[in-house]
Amino acid sequence: MTENNRRDFLKGLAAVTGGFVLLPSVTACKPKATTKTDKKGATTKPSGDTASIPIDQPKDWDPIKFNKDRGNKGSIPKTYHESINGPDGDKKHLGKHLPYQAKLDAKLVPGGFIALMWGDPSKGYAKHPNSPKTEQNKEGHWYNWIKVRKAEKGKHEELQSTYSSWPAIGEGDNGSYVAFGGGKVEDDSGKNTVYLTKLPADVKKGDTVRIWAHCLTHGEYIDFLTV
Repeated sequence: MTENNRRDFLKGLAAVTGGFVLLPSVTACKPKATTKTDKKGATTKPSGDTASIPIDQPKDWDPIKFNKDRGNKGSIPKTYHESINGPDGDKKHLGKHLPYQAKLDAKLVPGGFIALMWGDPSKGYAKHPNSPKTEQNKEGHWYNWIKVRKAEKGKHEELQSTYSSWPAIGEGDNGSYVAFGGGKVEDDSGKNTVYLTKLPADVKKGDTVRIWAHCLTHGEYIDFLTV
């Protein structure tokens, strides 16, 4: 983000009114277009079955079933298998990790970025919490990388945004956070954290993109969204 764009971005924070648009607070905003991994040693390598991941959205796409099946093959830690396969696994655990677009004023999202949250309450999914590293969870609980690709077969760029820390991003990261509904990203157990994620240059409004993201605690999840 250039200094001029950043200045316009911050000015937009004071201009939001009405409807479902809510005022977020900026935690950090120095995103860059890059596919490099973060410099903090956080894993960015995909796990589990990667060959079965679709490029474009199948007509019979069922993100709950797909992520459960792939998760049981290794993309989700075994310590979480009992939860995802349990009676409330679909909405409380798998749905909680599926992406949806935060309803923010366009002025609050830098050009070429998408605003993502996890666990769409309108679908009955639990909202995804976020937390820093603790004695109980030495890795922390947030999404440390998010990959976005145009959901269309052929040669298309896939961009990876990295988040090596939470509630503030780390040095060298190219993603960013804002708080949905005002306040801080730490509020409400981190459930109002919005991830600002870089879009590939060939993605425009109305395109469908594939989101492939990694939760430090609970593994990888894949879904499709229309920008």
